[in-house]
Amino acid sequence: MKRIAFFQDNLDVGGIQKSLVNLLRNFDYENYQVDLYLSEKKSFWKVDFPPQLNIKYLKHLPRLCSFIPFDIARNMVSLDFGDCPEYDLAIDFNSYQFSCALGALTVPAKRRVMWIHNNVSVKLENEWKYRVLWFNFKDKFKYYDRFVGVSQGVIEPFMVSSGIYDPEKFTVIQNTIDTGEIYQKAEEDFDFAPDPEKLNFVALGRLCHQKGYDIMLELFAKAARHRDDLHLYIIGNGDKRFALEYQRDSLGLTDKVTFLGQQTNPFKYMDRMDAFVSTSRYEGQPLNIMEAKALGLPLYCTKNLERYSRGLVGREDILDAVVHAKKEPKRRDDLRQYNAEIIESIKALAEEDFRARPEKKKTVSIIALHLGVGGVEKAIISMANIFAKRYEVKLFSVYDMPDSPAFPVAEGVRVLYLLGDTPNREQWKAALRELRPLRFIKESIRSVKILTGKRRTVARVIKNIHDGVIITTRHEHNLLLSRYGSPNVLKIGQLHHDHRFEKKYVRGFEKGYEGVDIMALLTPQLVEEAERMMAGKNSHTKLVYIPNFLVHYPEHPELREREKTALAAGRLTKVKRFDLLIRQFARIHPQAPDWKLKILGDGEDAAALAQEIHELGAEDYILLAGRKNGEQVEEEMCKASIFAMSSSSEGFPFVLLEAQSCALPILAYDVRVGPGFIVHPGEDGYLAAEGDEAAYEERLLEMMSKPELLRQMGRRALLHAGEFSEEKVAEKWYSVIET
Repeated sequence: MKRIAFFQDNLDVGGIQKSLVNLLRNFDYENYQVDLYLSEKKSFWKVDFPPQLNIKYLKHLPRLCSFIPFDIARNMVSLDFGDCPEYDLAIDFNSYQFSCALGALTVPAKRRVMWIHNNVSVKLENEWKYRVLWFNFKDKFKYYDRFVGVSQGVIEPFMVSSGIYDPEKFTVIQNTIDTGEIYQKAEEDFDFAPDPEKLNFVALGRLCHQKGYDIMLELFAKAARHRDDLHLYIIGNGDKRFALEYQRDSLGLTDKVTFLGQQTNPFKYMDRMDAFVSTSRYEGQPLNIMEAKALGLPLYCTKNLERYSRGLVGREDILDAVVHAKKEPKRRDDLRQYNAEIIESIKALAEEDFRARPEKKKTVSIIALHLGVGGVEKAIISMANIFAKRYEVKLFSVYDMPDSPAFPVAEGVRVLYLLGDTPNREQWKAALRELRPLRFIKESIRSVKILTGKRRTVARVIKNIHDGVIITTRHEHNLLLSRYGSPNVLKIGQLHHDHRFEKKYVRGFEKGYEGVDIMALLTPQLVEEAERMMAGKNSHTKLVYIPNFLVHYPEHPELREREKTALAAGRLTKVKRFDLLIRQFARIHPQAPDWKLKILGDGEDAAALAQEIHELGAEDYILLAGRKNGEQVEEEMCKASIFAMSSSSEGFPFVLLEAQSCALPILAYDVRVGPGFIVHPGEDGYLAAEGDEAAYEERLLEMMSKPELLRQMGRRALLHAGEFSEEKVAEKWYSVIET
């Protein structure tokens, strides 16, 4: 009979304790001897455990031990297990209590496993006490054979924070759910009945920033504009209670949202509802989702929660889902198969043989700010995808944006997100605009936390990587790589834009990048300029030219039928100068009345641009088409006749390569570096001198009036696009990494 030992500090109130109780009430005691070691007798859960479970108590250890580096504390105190026979598996179920770790790592055992219940990156960002504990107990990680996370969403931040990136050492095992207890409590009789004429949603959890109740209230405020029969009940308490009640009343939801407070038995309320809703920003594993599923409640959960609850199908557009929600028959799920799979997974750990592994590939670690929509982000993901054909690739993203990753990621690329929060610029601006001082102060403090957290987590990742290759993709991250990168790592920095001789970039090349081995720049001109900056000041960093590349070429775009459309695409921001393009197109419209301008993309300037089009009376021939996916952009490019760029600054404008691959002639301003490197004037398009609006408009009218010229330019554009193929650029990268 196999033997398993669980180590936990106590069975007091808490999610970890409840998870363990559920697990041990449902374990396979016929084939396994299970011992539970506790360091305290304190218990909240009044549970009759199966008689086969052996509960033992460890010697009480001073709390002070948790605030001493683990290896030092381990030598100061000891636990005596006497002649205890060897366990097949010892489980530290708590992950950061010293007593649990010492027990699991001291008891005679063949294998030792640590359970991870929380998103440690978020705890490190927000809890100073946890940061102190982490600094002290991180030394223990090297002693465990394997790590178990309750979701993929907790494994990834743990990898990032611990520097343990070997995926073979990690597995996901979710928490068990005691449906018998849920059903028993759901049947409890009490005086409460929601309005049967309403569609009643319920949310359950602590009222804190993590759970995203502010997002939920905004969601229901928008949904209430479309229908009047929605009611939201929120079960729980926490430090955001007052702020959330104020937000509810400010949004006019006083009679549509009810706070039920903390309930010892939430299931009797949940069972009387029509649907469950969750908009949490992050989780460990959201047990409330599984509890709602057990009660048969339809689930309305945001897409990001799929990472924290295996098998959950989140809502792509949760507002639309709530607006169109209907009452559905509730079908309870006793989760028998779900619980059985969890027990089998734990048993498999006891049976597992940790054999020697084959030699690993070289590891390439790439650090990006985010993986949302954008040319830089597309280039970074494409780079990671080609590396996956030859190396083990880890792609670190500081922010987990709602649309991340916005582009396809190859199977061999492991994506790891560093922060649980995302930039709050829009919330900060809204608080300032609406003259809400308390909210403004709150968002300002949050902004500072996000910015400091960004730097701290990137530095931590760089410090934790001791072999292979690190590629950073932004100036501030290049500086951190130079400062903290290991001497055993090949350190490669990138700039995805034009430095424009700004002081911070000049200082970077002169002194800030001294610890970087290679700087990869997008054009030969940038390399030459950087060499002059570094001359006599930085002799270590080698400069190389590696452009972005195309991963896909449309089939015979030169044969496509073309519309009289000038196309523009990009994020609707100031640097793209779409306002200038709109004014110019409106000026020439009388001379080319059958031509239209279509702008693809979204961004903060969308409303202002729409207003400008309206004021010009140009709605009939200038269209803001909104954000499009890759296939839709390609389709638009293959239908248009001209690609128009009006940016004031470009490094390597990826969108111009895409336009060329669609046999689309280009007209752009000859701003520094980017357009002039890609466009060959007179062959595949034209460049107008920066600031010369008349020349730009003249060239645009010329192109519009000469369809045969456009066809010739389109064919040449297609030929030039071939110079930026994946194969050619990949060889440049391989020669850098493997020399």
